[in-house]
Amino acid sequence: MLQSFQTPDSILERKITDNIAGYIKEGGQPLLLVNALSSSYVGVPEMCNLMSDWAREFDIDPVDVMQEVLKEQLMERFDPESVDKEFKEDQRGSDDWLSMMIRHPFWRSVIYELSEEHQKCAFLNFAIQRISDAGYQGEIASVATASTFVGVFSGVLLESLDKLREEDDVGLLDKLPDLIKICCQNEHTYLYTQILLFRLMKTDRGLPLKRISKELESGVLEKFNKPPLVSTLRMLLSGASPAVASAISAILQSRSPSPGDVMLLHRAYSSDDPPSSFFLRDPEFFEIMLSSIFVPSFKGGMVKQDHKEKYLWLIAYAASVHENDDMGPDTTEVQPTYEAILALEDTLSKRTAGTDLTPILANLLVAIETPVASMALLYWIQFVITETSYIETYFRSHEVPVPLLLIEEMAYKHPLQQTAVFATLVNFFEAPLDLNPEIMMTYRKSILERMIYLMQLNFAMPVLDYIRVRARKMDQSLSMHFVKRVLEMVSGPYSKKFIEGMGQMIQEIVEVIKKTDTEPIVRTWIEEVVLQPVDVEMHSPPTSASSSTHETPTSAAAAAAAAANDSGLSTIQEIKKRLEEPRR
Repeated sequence: MLQSFQTPDSILERKITDNIAGYIKEGGQPLLLVNALSSSYVGVPEMCNLMSDWAREFDIDPVDVMQEVLKEQLMERFDPESVDKEFKEDQRGSDDWLSMMIRHPFWRSVIYELSEEHQKCAFLNFAIQRISDAGYQGEIASVATASTFVGVFSGVLLESLDKLREEDDVGLLDKLPDLIKICCQNEHTYLYTQILLFRLMKTDRGLPLKRISKELESGVLEKFNKPPLVSTLRMLLSGASPAVASAISAILQSRSPSPGDVMLLHRAYSSDDPPSSFFLRDPEFFEIMLSSIFVPSFKGGMVKQDHKEKYLWLIAYAASVHENDDMGPDTTEVQPTYEAILALEDTLSKRTAGTDLTPILANLLVAIETPVASMALLYWIQFVITETSYIETYFRSHEVPVPLLLIEEMAYKHPLQQTAVFATLVNFFEAPLDLNPEIMMTYRKSILERMIYLMQLNFAMPVLDYIRVRARKMDQSLSMHFVKRVLEMVSGPYSKKFIEGMGQMIQEIVEVIKKTDTEPIVRTWIEEVVLQPVDVEMHSPPTSASSSTHETPTSAAAAAAAAANDSGLSTIQEIKKRLEEPRR
């Protein structure tokens, strides 16, 4: 016992009082005890406190630093076998301290990271179950072990779907990765989720869930690389006939429609008793079919003229038929849709790829009115810009290229195509072209203007996030142009994400801004942000229980949200400070 008192800082040990009493009881000498405790005192906690005080002087948060060091040590030293052994011996005694840990955001994050490394640890799996029971399903959506227990998995899945149903296309992009990660952990979680989604799709307003179903297919293909798993399950769930299922699966797997498969599908859907259009309504199917007709460089080669009409009719049917369980399919929109894409194909087939589009502009604007024709034209424009010399031949620095004007019109007419339009603009922006640097800069500025227009159409954060990440590799004049144009058109109140993103962009070019007429615009925006009421978004646990255990997580979530908000405002304050400094 005396030797234990001689270890560094032994006087600070948790059971030191009991140990001292035991030492005296066993006949230990008090003088030796006092000498051992005093000589072994190092004062590591006090040194940590002193270092923390110094750190605050340099605007460093010592709590974050200490927690990060503690987490690193735990990740390095954690022994799942020893922990499980002690946990099984004293499971009841763990309730108090585990409940305390679960209420603390830091300890929950530690449990999540440890569970990723030690997925078979009984204690960590038990802790994940308890975290789920406490109402933090939203947090554990990205944790691999959340799929271990069907109760935990179901809770996480249902909460995720409940949140996703309220999201627009932009919000969906942010929240889908975590859902895909947990649902594609195993084949059985994928199967479970797809069956649930398929049944929900059949309910009122359930069809948009097909987007989530398709994203899961992509996720499981990326993880397991088992195309038969995806295609077989898809067709079994849909209940398609073997012939229809085989034809559609062949097209999706080969990514090139064979005339035989298309003819078979055309006969089936033009019959008196057609299958459900649900089988055809697959984003990949549309992309493959449209590309085979409208993209000259499509890998399957151009479709023969006598087959095109059947291809186009099948596309029109998939895009426009309305099904009613009582009345059968309503095909009144099929013929107008078919005529629209047939007219577009006729217009484009008469033009040599890469030639001037002005003479056919009126026809193209008419085609854009029909959503599926608009997507067909987008695929064709992608080919024209990236695989022909159209820009090198026709781009004039004082004019906006016609393809970009057409893309702008698509985004305005069809909000659901804005994601595809943005991806196309990004591709154009990054594509190397044989232009001199000055003309290339003007061309990219023209593309940037189309992205800014997307922000006006409420597709704001994906554009801002892309430009913010791209800014360091982009010419500063383009960054300046983006900042100026966006700040001229926006008005408060601003979300925390927008403040943080725009603040980071401005911070990169603040010295250049000070030398231009953009400075007063930035100053005005900063004043708006500083005066804006703080809007702390509460990400609290569910309200199904009102016990005191839920009070601390709520306040912790509020504090985390406030900290995120402070992070954005600190960037704004830093920009303001730099604007006040003399020009370099």
